[in-house]
Amino acid sequence: MSPTPLRRPIRLLAAVALAAVPLAACGDDDEATTTTTTTEAPVTSEPAGPAITLDGAWARTSPAMATAGAVYVEITNAGGVDDALVGVSVDPSVAARAELHETTAAEPTDDTDDDGIGEGSGTTMGGMMEMRPVDEIPVPAGGSVSLEPGGYHIMLLALAAPLEMGATIEVTLSFAEAGDLVLEAEVRDSAP
Repeated sequence: MSPTPLRRPIRLLAAVALAAVPLAACGDDDEATTTTTTTEAPVTSEPAGPAITLDGAWARTSPAMATAGAVYVEITNAGGVDDALVGVSVDPSVAARAELHETTAAEPTDDTDDDGIGEGSGTTMGGMMEMRPVDEIPVPAGGSVSLEPGGYHIMLLALAAPLEMGATIEVTLSFAEAGDLVLEAEVRDSAP
């Protein structure tokens, strides 16, 4: 007697199920069997991590006797995670060291003696600016920061030679999240 049309699909399903049993049994007996379910991640318009770009890099020309120089650049983070510029370096043929700096208004000082009679005029406010090292420069997610004259910048200290118009120097920028990026800065008299 031949099988009825309903029994054929049931036998086919049973044969497929039995064939799958040996495949599931393959592997090391010490390993646990796991089942994974794949779901599609939501599509976002911005990368999850930092996506750093560097634009308009330049270094200011330096007089022949200068021992320091400055590098400027626009840093953009198109990613979804905050980052920070945490270090810089240059080849010793450019400068002995590089540091992150910020130019700010000088803090008022009090030049009076302990007896209240000062050698000068007391509190000084002359609108002076000062440069000081900073540990990091924040680069917010979806934002940018400008390293420019009068603000954040990269200081090159103990220049090996003057920075001359038209030359190009390489500077390595170290980011907390994005890692190291190398930029080429053209030496100029003013911003591009």
